[in-house]
Amino acid sequence: MSSIVSVYAWLYSIGLVPLFTFIAGACFTLWTQERLEKKRRKREFDKRMTERVYGPLHQGLNSIQRDLRAFQSPIGSFDLVATLEGIMEDYRYSLVEEKLRHRLEEFQKRLQLYAALVYEARRETEVYIARGLKEHEIDDKVAFEIHAGEQILSFPLIEPIFKDKTPFDFLKEEAKPYGKFSIYVYVKNKSEGALSSEHRLNRISKDILKELSENSIIQEQRRERERLLTECKSLIESIRKEIVLS
Repeated sequence: MSSIVSVYAWLYSIGLVPLFTFIAGACFTLWTQERLEKKRRKREFDKRMTERVYGPLHQGLNSIQRDLRAFQSPIGSFDLVATLEGIMEDYRYSLVEEKLRHRLEEFQKRLQLYAALVYEARRETEVYIARGLKEHEIDDKVAFEIHAGEQILSFPLIEPIFKDKTPFDFLKEEAKPYGKFSIYVYVKNKSEGALSSEHRLNRISKDILKELSENSIIQEQRRERERLLTECKSLIESIRKEIVLS
């Protein structure tokens, strides 16, 4: 300590204290800036790595969420499983936080069971539709067309029924983005004119929907779909937190 005081006194006596202070201050500033820059680069690196790890999961789960909302067909349900399996096979998946991995793996198992449930529910729906149409002496070949300008969109009867809607309500929603539109009914490729809420096929569909509401397989599929949507939303929110916290 006495040596430092002696050196300082000597520097002061020859007028170099201001220069020494300036140099020391500059060195300290450079050192501080370097530390801050290293921290900034580390944060950027961590963020990029986090996005590389969690980005595919976030994208994949958003895709699954959209498909669940759209009521997937049997093929689509197995695609949901394949989407998640592909992400889990990537080497980056091992870097995902352990609790989150456990939740994702449980979610994947439920999706596998749901795929089989969807298949059974659609098969049951087809049986009810065929029986309901037969009771009214209508051939099973029923279709609907939305005419919007030069565009024509065709839908089989199972699409609205499986989504728990009457054809009229379902097709009105489908046609909304097209502005001006008309909806027509076809049986055996022959037109039955425009579809309305009072059309016989719309009334028959209401009866079919009422019967379906008592079918245990179909109701379980609908309940499980809602549960999967809830869990999917929760997983997406958890992943977003991981990305933001990085």
